[in-house]
Amino acid sequence: MVSTPSKLPEQKNYLWPGADFAELLADLQTDEPGTGKFWRGSLAVTDAKFIVPEDGLYHVYDTELGTVVVAPHAKWGVIGATPGGWSDNTPMTATFNMEKMEFQVTEMTMLQNSWKFRYSDGWKIFMDADGTVKVNTNLGGTVEAPTPGGADLTNTVYGVYTVTLTWELGKGWVGSATKTGDGEPLPEYPEAVYLVGDGTAYGWDAPGGNEEAIFHKAAGGTPSEGIYWKIAHLEGGLGFKISAADWTAPNLGFAEVEEFDAEGIEVVDNGGNMSIGESGMYIIVLNLRDEMTKVSVKPAEVYGIGDAFGGWDEDAEANKFVVDNAAKTLTSPALVADGSIRMYAQHNWIQDWWNAEFNVFDGKILYRNDGGDQDAVAGTTGQVVTLMFDDNTGTIQ
Repeated sequence: MVSTPSKLPEQKNYLWPGADFAELLADLQTDEPGTGKFWRGSLAVTDAKFIVPEDGLYHVYDTELGTVVVAPHAKWGVIGATPGGWSDNTPMTATFNMEKMEFQVTEMTMLQNSWKFRYSDGWKIFMDADGTVKVNTNLGGTVEAPTPGGADLTNTVYGVYTVTLTWELGKGWVGSATKTGDGEPLPEYPEAVYLVGDGTAYGWDAPGGNEEAIFHKAAGGTPSEGIYWKIAHLEGGLGFKISAADWTAPNLGFAEVEEFDAEGIEVVDNGGNMSIGESGMYIIVLNLRDEMTKVSVKPAEVYGIGDAFGGWDEDAEANKFVVDNAAKTLTSPALVADGSIRMYAQHNWIQDWWNAEFNVFDGKILYRNDGGDQDAVAGTTGQVVTLMFDDNTGTIQ
């Protein structure tokens, strides 16, 4: 089972285990039995019965393909300008009978941002093996009359809301989002921070003078705000700092960091600056969330994912880029298929792989930052991606 979200690339949804249902579904697909949410397979004549794991409201699909899908329909939620951002649904409570379904969430803070309704934590259900037949599991377009797969909805006023979604026999979907109060003051984060110092490629010129030194914002909305990351070559024993433009706040040397990542390499005080022991390619992450100032430095890890890399498994060892600390490059394994290239930086403080996504466009690495999907970049079997993060350039050849 595969889902394709509008904000994310294709990702897998898994299947419930169950021997009786498995007899019915001859081409049952599974990756991690017991972790998933859908049944899908070929419809066949059999004495075995359909089985669901718990009472509830389900969507049962059948197409000319002879394919059946059973999906839990009562688990609706909202995503986007919501507490979980674009990473996690905020669940809605459900009441329903044979003629009417109503889903609601109350006292929910919504940002001034885009959002959607969706169920079962996915965006689409693939009905056939090659993914050409899809059923939308999300609603958009307008709040009042949302439609399957419609455009993102927009919340224009920050505040506390009650959001309701209703389906009634003969009337279809009706929604509402009613502001019921003001939200708590939002944290303020710098628009941009930069890497500087003689331990970097950028020297001690005033931060902001070299755009290649900028950190990248993590995508995903609320759960990722205040997280900045950058891959760069650091020289061991030499100092570096992280600062907003022109040395304005935050201007972070060693003493200004409240907490260093216990899973990262040791960062030491070097004349008030930060410093590490060995030269190499590192990912540096600044986390300003929760009224804290935290820094992590770890060896750089980059992975490919998606069609050109042979699948959507995260952090697949076969798709890990090779680091050359002497040449200051990271190089992919050869692409295993023709298809879109997707790449990301991995770090334990970054929630989802697409939160730290980037790609190469006309020789330049461009970063997703806190935006939506980037344009597709086509790859050809056998090509190799080489990345030079200090000047944000790359090749695909």
